[in-house]
Amino acid sequence: MGVRMSVARSMRRVQQTEDILDAMAKNDLDELKKLAKCPEGFVDDKLRQYVWPILLHTHHGNYIAEKGSEKDLADPVQITKDVERSLYYYPQDVSPMFKAHKQQELHCMIVEILWRNPALKYYQGFHDICTCFLLVLGKKAAIPAAENVALFFIRDAMLDSFDPVSKQLRLMSSLIEYEDPELSLFLEKANVMPYYALSWILTWFSHDFENYEKVVRLFDLFIASPAIMPVFTASAITLLRRDEILAAETDIVHSLVTRIPQNTDIEKIIHKAVQLEKSYSSLQLQKRSGIWLHDESVINTWEKDWGTLEWGDVPDQLQANQYLSHQVKKEEWEDEMLEEWSKKRRGSIEDQDEFNFI
Repeated sequence: MGVRMSVARSMRRVQQTEDILDAMAKNDLDELKKLAKCPEGFVDDKLRQYVWPILLHTHHGNYIAEKGSEKDLADPVQITKDVERSLYYYPQDVSPMFKAHKQQELHCMIVEILWRNPALKYYQGFHDICTCFLLVLGKKAAIPAAENVALFFIRDAMLDSFDPVSKQLRLMSSLIEYEDPELSLFLEKANVMPYYALSWILTWFSHDFENYEKVVRLFDLFIASPAIMPVFTASAITLLRRDEILAAETDIVHSLVTRIPQNTDIEKIIHKAVQLEKSYSSLQLQKRSGIWLHDESVINTWEKDWGTLEWGDVPDQLQANQYLSHQVKKEEWEDEMLEEWSKKRRGSIEDQDEFNFI
């Protein structure tokens, strides 16, 4: 049985590779997006080095020489601390010298992106996303790629206010309620707030999966989908674990749902997330739940500013930065909530500093 499955997967990867190459030859952006949602995604990093820049509209070359300086940034100390904790799970079996070199590149990469877009506010976890782009694309190609992700996919997380991300998590809870009322009620009775999925959303799961292949597979999906896809993915993970969660004792439910099992079938998660995307538009989800993101939330502007781009188009970064200049007011309760969440997070991971991104 194992041999048959291995052969079937190899054949599937060969066919997927042929389909990807064919779509690139035809400049077919829509087909590439569809293939990202098929089993195996973009197959391997060699293909991703070509496909990711196409999907992120950086393949035509908008890279400029690095000019950024950390002395112009608001929080250079935190960036340095996070970079020093980076590359913990992957890549494996590399020399300390190689790891130090990659960390130096990562630091330069983050500084350059923030220097070029001063309205973007760094958050602990952005370095995890940048790490993945660095490992796949190399620094030169990773800077514009991660920059477009920051401006057009995760902009809500790079504001002074935590409110947009908080609302995304609440939309996740609403989605779980609509799909599985029994599970939703159980989580509510166990006093489990949606903030257990905070690191999932903020890092595109790159902080929560130790397996590099699973992380880049999810990145395939996210860069080929609307900005709300991480919310659908977080919902899918929780929904697929319903039996395990419902069988748990109340006092351990929070700890249970926070940690994603490392043996999780990533293709099963993606399949479920895509099903949810087909069933709920972002507008429908906001309307039904009554949880409205602000008009300039990346969730609400994605289709207009990004989803309509065609092959070779350049996204309007000036527009994205204009949104950032109209930032949502920060509330005092946000700092208190994040601090409380941080304490719980630190306690649940046995005080290992390498895992403390917030």
